[in-house]
Amino acid sequence: MNTPSDLGNVIRGVRDLVDDAVIIYRRVRWSMIRFANNEPTIANSWITHETMMCVAKSRRYLTASLSTDDISTIKNKIQELIKELSNIPEDEFYVPLTHGERPNQLVGKYDSRIESETDKLVDGLNDAIQASLSEGSQRNAGAMTFGISEVYYVDSSGLELEDRASFVTLTIRAFINELTATSVSISNTLDGFKPREAGSEAGHLVRLVKDLPEESISSGRYNVVMGPLVSAHLYGLMTAVWFNAYSVITEMSGISKSDIGNSIASEGLTITDLSNDPAAFGSESFDYEGNKTTNLEIIRKGVLTGLLHNNRTAAKFGTVSTGHAVGNWLRPRPRHIAIGTGHLPSDVEAIAAEVGNGVIITNNWYTRFQNVKDGLFSTVIRDAAFLVRNGRLSARLRGLRIADSFRILLRNFMDSSKEAKPVHWWDSPLPGTAPYVLVKDLNLSKG
Repeated sequence: MNTPSDLGNVIRGVRDLVDDAVIIYRRVRWSMIRFANNEPTIANSWITHETMMCVAKSRRYLTASLSTDDISTIKNKIQELIKELSNIPEDEFYVPLTHGERPNQLVGKYDSRIESETDKLVDGLNDAIQASLSEGSQRNAGAMTFGISEVYYVDSSGLELEDRASFVTLTIRAFINELTATSVSISNTLDGFKPREAGSEAGHLVRLVKDLPEESISSGRYNVVMGPLVSAHLYGLMTAVWFNAYSVITEMSGISKSDIGNSIASEGLTITDLSNDPAAFGSESFDYEGNKTTNLEIIRKGVLTGLLHNNRTAAKFGTVSTGHAVGNWLRPRPRHIAIGTGHLPSDVEAIAAEVGNGVIITNNWYTRFQNVKDGLFSTVIRDAAFLVRNGRLSARLRGLRIADSFRILLRNFMDSSKEAKPVHWWDSPLPGTAPYVLVKDLNLSKG
């Protein structure tokens, strides 16, 4: 089992051969329980290892990733990278490794009970299934994962850091015949895990769908309410793709440096990355450059207030890193996107009464880009979707997709619900805290 000292010895052994060297090692001890037809079907446990490394010399750098904790293998790979450095061109983004304030571990991200009281997690899974059934579902399927993640960081400046977090996630899909609805619960701690609420929501949504006739609507623009699973995914994807400084520098973003400080969205929209919030699923205390993470407000009331930076992009902008070297050393990335809350209720029937006429979408998947710079995307509408007429849920919808642009999500944002929920599942890997979001004139197409 690697420790910062073990990895530090590897770095010290090559320090005279490079200008900079970094090793990040992550060990995850985790379990998964899959369930179908209201019963657990399979349970497995794993220990996974990932070692990321970066070496730099004379403005040249190389990185590698290994699925191992074997020190000899790591040493050999570092040596290979060093030998290859002279064969690659200089990197125009290179800056020497520097650090600001030393990071401290985030208090509250680790709960030992996630490992020691697994019976409570299993009870929670059963509670979720029973809550869904009590709302009217016939059967339920999905998965629960839980475990501990440990991360070690060492570099050639002598900096050594550690971080540890626990996690539990539940995705539950409720069925009535072929009709479906999905809900999730995620948390770093046992106290924050709300499986019964997730089960109840999934069961309630699928029952609402069952009681409605099915209709078909024409392709076109509608006032659309996106549930938390949808809004977290799409606004999180937008943040990752458009609001990192590397994409801005390389002109792969729909916004530019001159947009900072200017209105780019509806006045009602606020987006924040919660990388340093211990209550936010996916937050961390340090990044891949050993810098302290920050909670970064990206859009405040429609105004672009900040971009995600690592050391390299910060140097290009004449600023400092925001601690968003995540998973790599080139393109900054968010860890947990939070969308600001608004004035709408948080129940689909009450939302329908507020909206009057439109469409409510509770889930989506298979999001694809037609043009990244222009933010043109399409995504398949999944699970419960409702047609709203005269303030009431009037029909269920299927066979639709959202086919529009990030600019519409920004400019046509109308309002959001008073409550937001943490969300994360396999087709939305970036965690977020999201409310229901109302977007006017969003394009829906048949597909």
